[in-house]
Amino acid sequence: MVRVLSGPELYETILQKSLGAKEMLWVCSPAVALGAHKVFSQEILKKPPADIRFIFGLNDFAVKAGEVNPFEIQYLLEHFKGISIKSHENFHSNIYIFDNSALITSATLTEAAFESNVEVGVLLEEPDAENVKNFFIQNLWNTAKPLSELKKYKLMWNLAQKNTKKVTPKKIKPHTEIKDWTNTYINTWYIGVFKWISKKSIHKIKKETSWRSDLSVLGDVGYQAFMHLKLGDYVYLADFSKRGKIEVSLVRITDKAKVETDEGDLHCAYEAEKTYSLDRERFYELLKNANIKSKAEAVLNDEQLKQVVDVVSSIKRKRKNKAKKPKS
Repeated sequence: MVRVLSGPELYETILQKSLGAKEMLWVCSPAVALGAHKVFSQEILKKPPADIRFIFGLNDFAVKAGEVNPFEIQYLLEHFKGISIKSHENFHSNIYIFDNSALITSATLTEAAFESNVEVGVLLEEPDAENVKNFFIQNLWNTAKPLSELKKYKLMWNLAQKNTKKVTPKKIKPHTEIKDWTNTYINTWYIGVFKWISKKSIHKIKKETSWRSDLSVLGDVGYQAFMHLKLGDYVYLADFSKRGKIEVSLVRITDKAKVETDEGDLHCAYEAEKTYSLDRERFYELLKNANIKSKAEAVLNDEQLKQVVDVVSSIKRKRKNKAKKPKS
């Protein structure tokens, strides 16, 4: 059976096909944008297909031009279990394969392609999909190269974004609403900070990583946290560096990098979303009741997370213009 798809049908088809995929999820797209993973069902984080493969047109030109975002590739690598990603410099095919179905389309792996662009695709089922699978393996996968130098491409992306003149895109009414992923399968951490890294070290870290100036730096995190923190993870940062009340900030991790400084080598970049101020005694009581060690760096389990959320949500948040942001 062959179906021609366009508009909302493209996104809905990929959403449903990825939800039902058990054996195979193969995708090739010369372009990939940040947040592109949202076009797939979030359930694949919990129940991933047995064989997950992605091919992107990762090269210097594509990264500098903003066509391939290496941070989205890192997100896929960190969150999709058993994924294998390769790069190919000489293809312009957009193919999405789910078990016994294959979608050949003009839509690249970007939210914009499925949300607002005028795209079209042809959905093939078995036995027609078998030919597409063979093409994917023989003409793309077998000639693609293993992914490498992602750190280099991330630095290249950051530098290119700094040097690119920001242009406000013309507003286009989307024909499809891409659903945001929830935090159901996103880890939430607790990290106590007893000493913030110095401005001198932060300057060196940002210089070597080209992290945006508006990002904050969590310096010298523990080895376990650095190894297991994923892009998009939430962290409750507890600031013990001052007397009086404890400031707790809910932050989202945007990157991590190894940079040698006099104050440690393992660092994370983050964006603060909410900041709360708790009486010291109440905060220590929260840690005790939730069985969290103040100097620990750990992923919160469901019960611990519930206790933390219950306490901080009962506290009036600090206003942005008065809030003391964690040092960066």
